[in-house]
Amino acid sequence: MGYKLTKNFQQWKGVLLIASSVSLGVILGNITGVFQFLEWASYDQFFRLRPPESVEDQIVIVTVDDDDINYLKDYPINDGIMAKILSNIQSQNPRAIGVDIYRDIPVNPGHEELINIFKKEPKIFGIQLMGGNGINPPPTLADLGQVGASDIIPDADSKIRRAFILAQNAEKKTQLSLGSQLALNYLEKENISLEIIDPKKKIYKLGKAIFKPLTGKEGEYVESNTGGYQIILNYRGGINKFTTISMQDVLNNKIPPNLMNDKLVFLGGIAPSLKDSFLTPYNSNLLINEAQMPGIVIHANLASQMIRGAKEGRLMLYPLSKKYNWIWISSWSFLSCFSCWILLEKRFSKGYHLYFFKTFLIIFSAGFLIIGISYLTFTNGWILPIFSPFLASICSAILITNYHNQWYLKQVNLKLKIVNSELENSNLKLENSNQQLENANQQLENYSHTLEEKVEARTAKLKQALDELKATQSHLIQTEKMAALGQMVAGVAHEINNPTNFIYGNVNPAKDYVNDLLELISAYQEFYPDPAPEIENLREDIDLDYLKEDFFKILDSIKRGAQRIKEIVESLKIFARLDESAIKKVDIHQGIDSTLMILNNRLNSENGLNIKIIKEYGELPKIQCYAGQMNQVFMNILTNSIDAIEEKQYQLNLNNQNDQNDQKYHPNLITITTKIKNENYVLITFLDNGMGIPEIVKAKIFDPFFTTKVVGKGSGLGLSTSHSIIVDQHNGKIHCNSTPEKGTEFTIELPIDLKVK
Repeated sequence: MGYKLTKNFQQWKGVLLIASSVSLGVILGNITGVFQFLEWASYDQFFRLRPPESVEDQIVIVTVDDDDINYLKDYPINDGIMAKILSNIQSQNPRAIGVDIYRDIPVNPGHEELINIFKKEPKIFGIQLMGGNGINPPPTLADLGQVGASDIIPDADSKIRRAFILAQNAEKKTQLSLGSQLALNYLEKENISLEIIDPKKKIYKLGKAIFKPLTGKEGEYVESNTGGYQIILNYRGGINKFTTISMQDVLNNKIPPNLMNDKLVFLGGIAPSLKDSFLTPYNSNLLINEAQMPGIVIHANLASQMIRGAKEGRLMLYPLSKKYNWIWISSWSFLSCFSCWILLEKRFSKGYHLYFFKTFLIIFSAGFLIIGISYLTFTNGWILPIFSPFLASICSAILITNYHNQWYLKQVNLKLKIVNSELENSNLKLENSNQQLENANQQLENYSHTLEEKVEARTAKLKQALDELKATQSHLIQTEKMAALGQMVAGVAHEINNPTNFIYGNVNPAKDYVNDLLELISAYQEFYPDPAPEIENLREDIDLDYLKEDFFKILDSIKRGAQRIKEIVESLKIFARLDESAIKKVDIHQGIDSTLMILNNRLNSENGLNIKIIKEYGELPKIQCYAGQMNQVFMNILTNSIDAIEEKQYQLNLNNQNDQNDQKYHPNLITITTKIKNENYVLITFLDNGMGIPEIVKAKIFDPFFTTKVVGKGSGLGLSTSHSIIVDQHNGKIHCNSTPEKGTEFTIELPIDLKVK
């Protein structure tokens, strides 16, 4: 119970830590404005996606385009023509006229006529520029208080998303904007005026509309950029959403009857040559030459927003405060973390984890929900971050997947440690048994000294029996260890196999996906050969051409590594043969090859010892035997051969006789030969060019506990166990021929069909 609680605490502790870290990182990026442009770009999409609105029927725009300028043959419009245009408009009896053309100085001829029009008509409003160096309003209209600010506020990406209700200059003087001035004048006739709701927070009510100023604590804005009284523009649309008439038609009095009656009229330029057009959310960041929105249309959009909001309750747009944005981002980070962890814990398709699919599913679902919820709130007047929570979801899902993989491997390692601990406990019990037997033997030896010769002879027989018992027990210990090792190896091979298949199986899809992405990039390069400087700089920074070439090399390296792991796992499974303890026909060559695969690190070690394996395999039938035991024999013989070659290499190094040329022309060799002796037997030979075995030692190599190795390196049971397996278990023979300083040859003779006794 305690272990389970500890395990749960550890895994959820990691999940909470990742969710918190991702939240903090994304929030910091949000605070510092790293994601500002991406958030705006996401928000702009909603303007393009939402259903189009109807044409505004309470506002008429008198446009001045390049044809009108060519018609006049002179620009700016002189005061006389301006007076005639205003007089013709006034004859339609509009509620108010907004002139978005600067008239701070006289433009003769006709200046007196224009002044008379200004004085005569209380519905005409001029403009002044509050920001920068400023541009003064027409003096006459300034004296009459009929002025609106023409200032337009671009965001950092040069798009217009905000508008002034009340503009403010460097001297803290304020002025209603042109759009708000005309909207308030229009609403006076409807008996709708501003009401104060919260003077401290500057929240006002205008009919059915509630106005809340930007303070710098909302969305992607800071306090230094929110001077005056600013709101978020809820665009009705471009110039096509307003009734328009050209200046020529107005000048020539070709105005349709009642076109302007009881409506707001805006007069301003839309000609590109006037450079009074701006980027808006309707402009895509990818389409550089897309048509921009004239300033007069932006003023008309603000007036429409105020009028429709006051009369009909049309939605205003309010960005959430930063702290609620941070809660929104953190919520998606935590939700993605917990959802991804829970989904990764579920196993489908016979236990396979399907990590990539599950992670993609979480990311896709999060993105779909974030965009869907954000769009719904947008259509209800609230602006939520989109990119930041989506980025938090992506990072959380990827990091949780990586963390889950590491945690899963730790659990596997923990299980292996438990198995090792159980093996150590078994060994300890066996050692205690050995100690008890040794104590008993010592007592018998002490007692034998007091007996006569016959008793001594009998004691000698008992000692011999005891030695045989110890040898048998040691063989049992070795067998149990090998069985436990086989179980552990098979378990490790099975646990490694699933993630390896996952890596190996996803390399080709990854290549396909990258090819698709590279084709997409190539298409962009083909159709947009002159990208933005930022994109070109990014392409140079990441060295796109080198990345295209090197990425596939990396994928090939991953695939080769996975293939190598699969080969090693297959060798481990063949060597362990956990499910093949019974007698059966097997391919002896397969067992030898799997043993060589396991010993590969010793055959080609980092200390410079390179042993060449020469295989001289004959055409052998399948041999009936205990496959796992035969693999143990091959392991013992090959290990002794490697030890002998290492000893020879050590002696040469000690005597400074080992040079590179000698290794080149006299390499370290192990030759493995198999052939059929006759119709009933096969021969298997292992020949090495190691140190060799002296005659006095060779006579004892198959004795239990006999070893010439240093303490701790050998138990003296390897060849003894091999001899027992070959002779006793398989009715075969094993011989050893050796020449000191030349090498050793072990020959195994096995029956093709084992007759079980």
